[in-house]
Amino acid sequence: MNPKNLNLYIVDDDEAVRRANGNLLLARVTDCSVKTFASGEAFLEGAQIDGSGVVVLDLDMQGMSGLDVFSVLQERASPLVVVFLSGHGTLPVAVRAIQEGAVSWLEKPCTVDQLIETVERAKALAIGIAEKRRDRQNGLQLWARLTPRERQVAPLVAQGLTSKVAAQMLTKQDPANSIDHRTVENHRAKIFFKLELANSNELMAFLRDNGL
Repeated sequence: MNPKNLNLYIVDDDEAVRRANGNLLLARVTDCSVKTFASGEAFLEGAQIDGSGVVVLDLDMQGMSGLDVFSVLQERASPLVVVFLSGHGTLPVAVRAIQEGAVSWLEKPCTVDQLIETVERAKALAIGIAEKRRDRQNGLQLWARLTPRERQVAPLVAQGLTSKVAAQMLTKQDPANSIDHRTVENHRAKIFFKLELANSNELMAFLRDNGL
């Protein structure tokens, strides 16, 4: 998926608001697929929860509230960026939702400029999340190229240890599978080649960025 081609969801049980906002965002926000849902339940069933994008979520709806939906998204570790639409009476709830991880809130009725500006900010954040997820996936695919032994050697190489010291540490950890410094040196070269890296500093950054 191109990180700049995102899903943009509108979840609101008010048909007039849902239709107006959907048409507006479709016309004004580029590189997005706009989809609308009349309830939180329909959204959770029909949306791509594990994909990157933005959801404009009404707080006060029949059935599941916006906060209920937000809780489900958090439980599922969804990367969707949430913008709440809040009526006057639900403003304190919206503020609490921001503190819990929503990106922003808008009080109904909001102006066209307010909606577009807020959604664009959320979209920029969603693009960043999508790019990080893509880079992480690419990194894990590279990591899968390594043999099990190379994966053992890689963290030691990333720390800048010499091949001799790394061999001694690995042998001490598992005497039945001892290894000498020449073999570690060979593994080091293969690690850099397979991961498309140049040195131990880049390897350390690779391991950190990919949670390895």
